[in-house]
Amino acid sequence: MIASLVLTLSAAHAASCDKQIASVKGADSASVAAAYDSLASCDKVTAEASFNDALGKATDTDSLTALAHVAIDKELWKPMWGALGKISSYDARDEVARSVGGACADKPKVVAFLQGAYFGLRDIEFQQWDDAFIACEDAGLTEWMEKQVKSPPKKKFDEKFVNLMAIYIKKKHEDALPSLTLGAIAAAEAGPYDAMLFKMGEAVQPDMGAEMTPEAQAKLETALVEVASQVGKDKAKAVASQLANNGSDAAAAKLLPVLYGSVASGGVYTYGAASIEAGDCSGKKQVFLHYTSVSEPGKRWSILKDLEEPLRAAKPKLKGCTVESPWPVVHSPEPVKGNSGVEGWIKELETAWADKGYEVKTAKEKAITLQ
Repeated sequence: MIASLVLTLSAAHAASCDKQIASVKGADSASVAAAYDSLASCDKVTAEASFNDALGKATDTDSLTALAHVAIDKELWKPMWGALGKISSYDARDEVARSVGGACADKPKVVAFLQGAYFGLRDIEFQQWDDAFIACEDAGLTEWMEKQVKSPPKKKFDEKFVNLMAIYIKKKHEDALPSLTLGAIAAAEAGPYDAMLFKMGEAVQPDMGAEMTPEAQAKLETALVEVASQVGKDKAKAVASQLANNGSDAAAAKLLPVLYGSVASGGVYTYGAASIEAGDCSGKKQVFLHYTSVSEPGKRWSILKDLEEPLRAAKPKLKGCTVESPWPVVHSPEPVKGNSGVEGWIKELETAWADKGYEVKTAKEKAITLQ
C-alpha cells in the first residue's frame, strides 16, 4: 500500500512538470540548457528520462557545454557520463570534457562526477573523459587518482585502470613515478604488473622529437630497481627487461645478484655461448656448434654484442658447403652454474638442431672473459 502511494505521488509530481517537459521538447540550441534546468528542478526522475531529448537539441559546443554543467549541478550524472559518446563531433567531445574539468575549482560536484565516472562507466566511455581529468586542477582529484594508482585492481589487465594511469601520467609526468612504483609492487601478485612497468617508462618519455634527460633516466632506473627489490624473481626479470629496453643495461645488471646470485662465483657469472656454422653440404644438412664459456663480472644485462666478434672468428669446419653468413651467435638465456652448466646448455642446443634434421657436431673454442 505504501509503495503504491509513493508511485502515485511520483506520477502526480511528474505530471505537474508537463510545462517543463514541453519546454525541453520545444527548445532550440540556445535555450535547451535553461529549459532542462527547469525540468530538473521540477523532477529529477523525469529529467533523467528526458536527457537524450535535451542532448539532441544541443547542436553546438556552447549549448552542449551548458547542458553538461546543468546535468552535473543537478546530479544527473548517469546520463551525462555517457553523453560524450553520443556527440558526433570528436572536437566537440573534447571541448565539452575540457570545459567540465576546467570548472572543477568553482564547481565541487565536478570532482565527484569525474570520480563516479571511473566506477560507473565502461572502459571506452571512461576514456572519453580524459581531457576533463587533465583540465581539472583540484588537488583532491589528483590525490584520489594517486590512491587508485597505488591500489591497482586484482586482475592482470584492466583497460580502464590503464587509462586512468595514462591520465595521471599526463598530469604528473616524472612525478608520477613514486605512486606507480608502489602500485607496481602491489600489482606483482595478481594485478596489472606488466602494464604498470610499461607506464613507468612512459612517465619519463620526453615530448616527440626530444631526448630523455639523464635525470629522467636516473629516476626511472631508481624506481624500477626499487620495484625489483620488493617482488619475486619472475617479476624482477620483467623489471630487468624493462630497464634494458629503456637503454639502462647497467641498471638492469644490478639485478643480477637478486636473480642469479646462487649461480655466481665470486660475483662472476658464467654463460654458455656458441656461433652456429650451419650449411647445406650437397643436399645434406650439417651444423658445427662452436661453443665456449663466457665469464661476465656482473656489469652487463645483455652480453650478445660482446660475443659476436670473438665467436665468429672461430675456424670454419664445413668444407664445400653453402653456409649461412654471418654465423648466428646465441648464448644461454640466463647465467649457468660453471662449466657443467655450459655443457648442459650445449647438449640442449645439439638436440634442438638435431630435431631440425641436421647432423650436429661441436667444437669447443677458447673461453671468453668479459671485463
